[in-house]
Amino acid sequence: MDLNDFTKPLQLNDTTQLQAIFDPALRCFRAQLWKAGAPAGLLGLAEVFTHPDDVLDAVDEFHTAHGESPLTKEQTGRFAGMLIMAKGGPDAEMLRLAIEEPDKFLFF
Repeated sequence: MDLNDFTKPLQLNDTTQLQAIFDPALRCFRAQLWKAGAPAGLLGLAEVFTHPDDVLDAVDEFHTAHGESPLTKEQTGRFAGMLIMAKGGPDAEMLRLAIEEPDKFLFF
């Protein structure tokens, strides 16, 4: 895994992608579903997700409502990283350090 995995859309299958979004003006997270290169749904339009965990708790139901399978554990982990990187700041810097320089990062 490298840092680029968290800065581009999550490829769910040949035609479907999930994009992590952070709106700095509203300070909230969103998830945008794309199918065949076109927007197919936006999670967080009516809801207010102030933490990445809030999006992760709702994303599987959102996918099911749009005819997609729930995320696998690996996809969920990658999407969590994407949400952190979308916001930026100290959490994103810690994630970057853990990925790029794991010998300098303490894991508990």
